[in-house]
Amino acid sequence: MGLTWDKSLVAGGNDDLLGDGVEFEVYSSVSEADQDDSVNTHVIEALDYALSYLDRNVKDESRFFLVGWDATSSTLMFAVTDDAKQLDSPVVVRCHFAGFSKKLASDSQRESVVEAYKENVRFWCKEHLSTSSAFTQYSLIALFVDEGRARAGLL
Repeated sequence: MGLTWDKSLVAGGNDDLLGDGVEFEVYSSVSEADQDDSVNTHVIEALDYALSYLDRNVKDESRFFLVGWDATSSTLMFAVTDDAKQLDSPVVVRCHFAGFSKKLASDSQRESVVEAYKENVRFWCKEHLSTSSAFTQYSLIALFVDEGRARAGLL
């Protein structure tokens, strides 16, 4: 079964992922997937959902498509932002991988699994974006963020 999306309005500046002083439409979902293939499917579904908002999100000042992975909360976030990575798009998509979080909680090798999943998420997103006509019709640079925007790297 696919992901179900809930819309909420959120004021920016509440966390490191959203810019300051702006209200965002945040579309959130929760994935109970805990196996690689089903997590991959939900990562791609969330990515496609975020790409469906590019027509609303891309403005003249848009430069980057951010793929943010918060390993602590197992949350994936997508947004479009400007050169300084401070002025975000009005629509943000987030997916919390609750099933993966539960699996991690019982894993004795937690740190190595977290690092491996970070690389998996990065790879899955990179591969999908490289073949996505929805993404390639825009002149955006895809960035991967896992430790704050200042340390973002090319996807």
